[in-house]
Amino acid sequence: NLAESFSTNAAVDVGYSDAVTGAREIQLLGLRGTYTQLMVENRPSMGGLGSPFALEYLPGSWLSSIQISKGTSTVQNGYQAIAGQINSELVKPFQDKPLFVNLYGSTFGRGEINVHLNKKINDKWSAGTLLHASKMKNNLDGNDDNFYDTPQTDLLDGMFRLFYRGELFRAQFNVHALRDRHTSGQIADKLPAGTPIYSIRQDHDRVEVFGKMGYLGFKDLNNTMGFITNASWHQLDSYYGNRFHSGVQRNAYANLIYSTYINNTDHKLNMGASYLYDNYDEQLDDYDASRTESVPGIFMEYSFGQKPENHPETEEESNNSFWKGFGLIAGMRVDKHNLFGMLYTPRMNLKYNFSEKSIVRLSAGRGFRTANVIAENVSLLASGRPFVVDGDLDMEDAWNFGLNYTQKFVLGGKEGSLALDAFRTDFNNQIIIDRQHDPNRILAYNLKGKSFSNSFLAVWSQDIIDGLDIKLAYKFNDVKMNSRHGFHEMPLLAMHRGLVTVGYETRDEKWALHTNLQLVGRMSFPDNEQYTPELIEFHSGKSPAYATLGGQLTRKFDKWEVYIGGENLTNYTQAQPIIDADNPFGQDFNATQVYGPITGAMGYVGLRFELGE
Repeated sequence: NLAESFSTNAAVDVGYSDAVTGAREIQLLGLRGTYTQLMVENRPSMGGLGSPFALEYLPGSWLSSIQISKGTSTVQNGYQAIAGQINSELVKPFQDKPLFVNLYGSTFGRGEINVHLNKKINDKWSAGTLLHASKMKNNLDGNDDNFYDTPQTDLLDGMFRLFYRGELFRAQFNVHALRDRHTSGQIADKLPAGTPIYSIRQDHDRVEVFGKMGYLGFKDLNNTMGFITNASWHQLDSYYGNRFHSGVQRNAYANLIYSTYINNTDHKLNMGASYLYDNYDEQLDDYDASRTESVPGIFMEYSFGQKPENHPETEEESNNSFWKGFGLIAGMRVDKHNLFGMLYTPRMNLKYNFSEKSIVRLSAGRGFRTANVIAENVSLLASGRPFVVDGDLDMEDAWNFGLNYTQKFVLGGKEGSLALDAFRTDFNNQIIIDRQHDPNRILAYNLKGKSFSNSFLAVWSQDIIDGLDIKLAYKFNDVKMNSRHGFHEMPLLAMHRGLVTVGYETRDEKWALHTNLQLVGRMSFPDNEQYTPELIEFHSGKSPAYATLGGQLTRKFDKWEVYIGGENLTNYTQAQPIIDADNPFGQDFNATQVYGPITGAMGYVGLRFELGE
């Protein structure tokens, strides 16, 4: 699924947020995934109540490509992105095979099937159905704490797609529905009869309808108009021991974009209007987190040097070497939020090509977001301390500044590249999730003081011989925040990370081997002075550094292929990830201080089959 698609990407890190629920979360620019706007085909998606497992709801076989934009990118998709945007493009029925089947099984008791059914009705109409079913069933407990190491899951996921592609008008209509069941907690068979069982149950049901329309029939062929719309309903029912979290989210979104060129194709103007509606009926025990957001907005974005495809270069452009390498995207949007008032979001991106092989990029911009403070922190409910929202929470508000330099070169007759990134995020306001100040409660409140993230990334990619390539990456994150506990670094965030990937494919493309080695530096634990020393033997000071290895070997045939692989082949696991696991209903119980894998080495095997042209 999408969560497992970043193993060879140096910019995005994916980890588990706790030791029991199985929820995965990304990190970008040293910040939690909540600060990255998740997009599906250029529309905001999977936020709110579905966010803990949103990355699992897009199966890998459904994805045709993933675009990662670091920092505050375009204003066309809203004001939300602070650390960046991740857009997932799905397979299209007019490009996919009429029949595609993917079967998968793992040594952890996970089975999965994906089926694509597509039909080209005629030159203009096409339809497709994407189906997914997966199940995880096991009794894994490698650390003997009587808790499941992996949640038991049952997911049914499907999407219907209908496309019309005419000369002057294009449209698509989609329906996405899923049923997700997660259960975890203590393993009843391992406990004495009559012992109260600490169980976790998370039930998600979701229906989403979305579509796009594009008009290309203006007299001036450079003018286009597009309309994106989305409506969704998401229901959540869950409990964590004796805590109950439930809610219903109703969301609607619309975005109208008009594009034109000014004088010539050097100067492009995108303008439009959007509307966001989010209604939450949400409760955590006796706390009511219900709210309704209604946000109309307008935007305008100017770009220079972003030429249409196949645009021939004029003699004047060829002679003007400076402007030939210069590119600019500058945008501004204004939104009127019914709860937080006017929001002004300026953003700018610059690039300059010193040559075809040497590029520098600069970015600066502002982003806002409303924190879904419970849904985005459900891992903290697996704790003996109550989760308390302290005061009225404001919108999160931050500025992001970025610099990138990319140099391509030839080494030993083979192509290579070096990319250097540096990003700074400064928060005007941030929702602080404080698990250190009060030993009896986990607090959520508005930032008082400063909070920032500095992130540096270096990536060297190199072709070694025909079919063999390697990538080496190093990342440094310096993330600090002000809380009532003082000014301190972000807990459970690695300051240093490394990545080594090796890929090889034979000339006849019948065999392919891909491996990745993740190197994770030490992390600071939260201040655990409220616990007795014997409970925090493995949760004090800093965590150890560790490495995980993954790999996959694929053999391709004419219409089908088989693959075999493994994850965490170094077999590294965090020692005793749960604090006071013997007393899950006590105040000291804490399953949220996770820095590494809970499970050891895992193997898997799969089969892909396709039919038709």
